[in-house]
Amino acid sequence: MEKTLKELAHLIQGTVVGDGNLKISGVTNVENPLSGCLTYLTETRRLPELEASPITALIVSPEVKSSKKPLIQTANPKLAWALLLGLFHPETVYSKKISNQATVAKTAKIGKNVTVEPFAFIGENVTIGTNSVIRSFAFIDQDSKIGENTVIHPHVVLYAKTRIGNHVIIHAGTIVGADGFGYVFDGTKQQKVPQTGNVVIENNVEIGACSTIDRATVGSTLIREGVKIDNLVQIGHNVEIGEHSCLSAQVGISGSSKIGKFVTMGGQTGLGDHCEIGDQTTLGAQSGVPSGKTIPPKQIWIGAPARPYEEMKKQVSAQLRSYETQQLVLELKKRIEALEKELNELKLGGHSRSL
Repeated sequence: MEKTLKELAHLIQGTVVGDGNLKISGVTNVENPLSGCLTYLTETRRLPELEASPITALIVSPEVKSSKKPLIQTANPKLAWALLLGLFHPETVYSKKISNQATVAKTAKIGKNVTVEPFAFIGENVTIGTNSVIRSFAFIDQDSKIGENTVIHPHVVLYAKTRIGNHVIIHAGTIVGADGFGYVFDGTKQQKVPQTGNVVIENNVEIGACSTIDRATVGSTLIREGVKIDNLVQIGHNVEIGEHSCLSAQVGISGSSKIGKFVTMGGQTGLGDHCEIGDQTTLGAQSGVPSGKTIPPKQIWIGAPARPYEEMKKQVSAQLRSYETQQLVLELKKRIEALEKELNELKLGGHSRSL
């Protein structure tokens, strides 16, 4: 595929600076500078580096007025780059057929143009919407419902009664709807608490590989509209994650915690049970939030236990100077001891003269 710079600018509502008829054959990034391709620039200090590279054209913000390379100016260069990346690398086209090597229950309701690949399993009373895709070795348990234009990748397991919305992507190895971690000690052993609820995943959610989302004890574990979940994330029973929140790899959320809208959680963040995280809050990587903790909206918290960023920054700064502080304290201690000794000698000397 080839497109002119002018055609690409039109697609992303950008403005061309330079030769608009220049042919572009692909999209790349800064780390892979390729001739015939374009990439985006967000750090203007790197402009000379990219101008010296084989890259043919750049997507930049309007503040970059000129360059040795042809430009497309747009308000959000990275977003424009992502859209053009999708143009040059369109999504996989699936067969829209049900393989005779798949197992599909007679009571299942399969919509139009659904793809079911070999060795997938679809249980009793399952509903699958139009244009959805069930990849090989996926297991869809009874009474589950999958919306339209959703892709379930290989080895995904959806336990019974799971609800999946439209335009959802669930990557390989993820398990949705396993029992939550619920036990009560009866004096001699751990008694299992029945997990009677389900998992509800709303529209436009993407879940990475090998993540787990537990069913609710009662009611539903809720993953709201537009949430993005990375690989290797654990979400406990009765958790609710608000719209358009992003969870990085190895996040762990204990049962009954509530995550607000537009929340960002860095890698290896851990939440105890019954936590509440306000809208638009960011938790830095490896943050640890104790059980029952409430964090207000629009905050940045880091550390374990997590604290507000400005407060934790001071604590970390003090820790980094701990050796110097210790040496200073020891030196001051020696000086005080010397002064006390000198003072005692003066007192003793004065006492002798008075006698």
